[in-house]
Amino acid sequence: MSENKYQVIDPDNDKYKLTAQDILNDKKAQKKKKRRKKILIAFLSIFLVFAIIIGSGAYILNDYMNKMNYGDSSGEVNPEIDKEESLEFEEQGDADEDIRANLDDNMLWYHEDVYNVLLVGIDYGDKKNGEFSNYLNRSDSMILLSINKKDNVINMVSLSRAAYVSIPGHGNRRLNAAHAYGGAKLLIETIEKNYKIRIDKYVTINFEGFQSVVDTLGGVPITMTAEEARNVLGKSQAGTYTLDGEDAMAYVRLRSIDSDRKRTGRQRNMLNAMATKLRGASFSQLLALLDTFLPLVTTNFTKTELVEQMTKVPGYLSMPIHEDIIPYSALPLTLRNGTEVLILDWEATNAHTHDLLYPGMVPQTVKN
Repeated sequence: MSENKYQVIDPDNDKYKLTAQDILNDKKAQKKKKRRKKILIAFLSIFLVFAIIIGSGAYILNDYMNKMNYGDSSGEVNPEIDKEESLEFEEQGDADEDIRANLDDNMLWYHEDVYNVLLVGIDYGDKKNGEFSNYLNRSDSMILLSINKKDNVINMVSLSRAAYVSIPGHGNRRLNAAHAYGGAKLLIETIEKNYKIRIDKYVTINFEGFQSVVDTLGGVPITMTAEEARNVLGKSQAGTYTLDGEDAMAYVRLRSIDSDRKRTGRQRNMLNAMATKLRGASFSQLLALLDTFLPLVTTNFTKTELVEQMTKVPGYLSMPIHEDIIPYSALPLTLRNGTEVLILDWEATNAHTHDLLYPGMVPQTVKN
């Protein structure tokens, strides 16, 4: 696949446009660079605040790092998950055969100059008696942050939650079900088996964390269409509204009015707004955010690895950011009982993914 055939969704108008090197050479690239940086800042805010705390002493830094959860996701498998994830749709046999053919190629791609971190948003649903259920939940959003140290570019790639994939030990299901069956470890294994790319580290965040951040920041302004405003706020007019944490959650969850692909755009809009607020927050506000946010974070980074990444944040922020969505072209959704299922062309999907993450490289491979 040649580089000038890369396509992504423009977060502003949801239309396709050329990307990769074409974006970097575009006359408007410098103007868009600041907007893309805001998205990255939202994801790296933890590292940025940690970097500031380093100056206050190792004891304080360690105290904040201890607030995070380390290792795999905790929880039990819901005994009803098999029934909930049971799928039947037209041409399912063809889709299953395509998955089998994809799994026959059991090579895993990686490269020493490419560092892949999976960012996972988990929606734990509503609390009962003040507590969340102990069941593992589906992953509501999955974003691959791929740092290309050779070309000094960061690829931020959304993975569709509705993609029909093979979940090891559980048959063919939607991608977001992998976390419900086996936490972050199984989700990573699922992505590696199907998309053929190595995931180096992961960070999962309880979506309640985003709600707490929004409230601590005093709300965030979001420009909405009339239909979005009607569904989120009960308003009849399009415009810019300041959303509190609860309304922000409703906004990023909203997909009934259009599609999951559109919802990923709303999630990016929210990250932009949060990043803008974060940049103007005081040091005391940032510390307050960490107190509420960090306990909702789980990662397989070690403390030593986190500190190492903090020292690299300034370099990361100087890199141009390329946004993408997998699948890279809009595909029709299969709807069954209100459930969206996205059937991917795995040969085309993985060819695009590998060209995107390892341009001009000969990636190492290992049997998966």
